[in-house]
Amino acid sequence: MKELYIRGIKKNKDLAGMDKYLSRLPLLRHLEELEFGSRVIFLVGENGTGKSTLLEAMAVAYGFNPEGGTRNFCFSSHESHSNLHQYITLVKGVNQPRDGFFQPGC
Repeated sequence: MKELYIRGIKKNKDLAGMDKYLSRLPLLRHLEELEFGSRVIFLVGENGTGKSTLLEAMAVAYGFNPEGGTRNFCFSSHESHSNLHQYITLVKGVNQPRDGFFQPGC
């Protein structure tokens, strides 16, 4: 798995201050550690379980702008993203990408 840029995520132990929306997400109630074993990961679940919120938090934790773009493209028109990125830790692989792009869902 060393060839993966992100090998997994871990939920931080200190969840004090997490907003009510995040604390009610089923994903976070059951998540301690999520290990990625493939280059392609499918997030599947009912509406409102936290799939998009998790993906956005992972992008922000990796250094991307939550509104989309490259890691070097920083602007903010309206801060609408959650603070979940503060409560997760990315488990990174040895190799790091030279570039990247995050496109948030609509």
